[in-house]
Amino acid sequence: MGLTAFLYNFGFFTLLAFTPFPLNMDAHGVGWVFFGWGLLLALSSVVVAPRIQRRVGTAKGIVGSLGMFMLLLLVMGLFTGNRTVLVVCTVLAGAALGVNNTLITETVMKISPVERSVASSAYSFVRFIGGAIAPWLAGVLGERSAHVPFFVGAGAVFAAMCVLWTIRGAIHALDAAPHHSAVALGSRREAEALTLGDA
Repeated sequence: MGLTAFLYNFGFFTLLAFTPFPLNMDAHGVGWVFFGWGLLLALSSVVVAPRIQRRVGTAKGIVGSLGMFMLLLLVMGLFTGNRTVLVVCTVLAGAALGVNNTLITETVMKISPVERSVASSAYSFVRFIGGAIAPWLAGVLGERSAHVPFFVGAGAVFAAMCVLWTIRGAIHALDAAPHHSAVALGSRREAEALTLGDA
């Protein structure tokens, strides 16, 4: 789960750190774009994520949200020169990331054999290593081509999907556990707090 988070944060922070450059908008314009991103992230993490989890399960919900995010990054890489495409994809990415952040953080809280405070801090440490490397790497790659950072971010998110899918059996077992609902309630509150903190 930590490796999954490490990888998808490459895409997450590529979006956050690099997108303002090809957008080429003033501070207010960029602010409004990411206001829309944050609004969708908050709504999807609190409202949409639990519904997706109940309907398709945690593993499919995470992989589906990561898949949507990967496709959005690919579109941004293909149409980097189109401001409208960048704006729409950035805002829509908030919805995918909100679902993913809630479900993956909740899963970390449930699957870890240690206390939640330890699991939460260790998970955040690992995932933000990816968040620290991605902006620097995106800047270096962006000096050569504005398209490449988005493709690299999409590749990292795809790798996160593959890693996550290898432990889908363990995640399915968590969903099927009798105490799932009670544990999920407390875990989801922590997950939502972390997600809203990101926003």
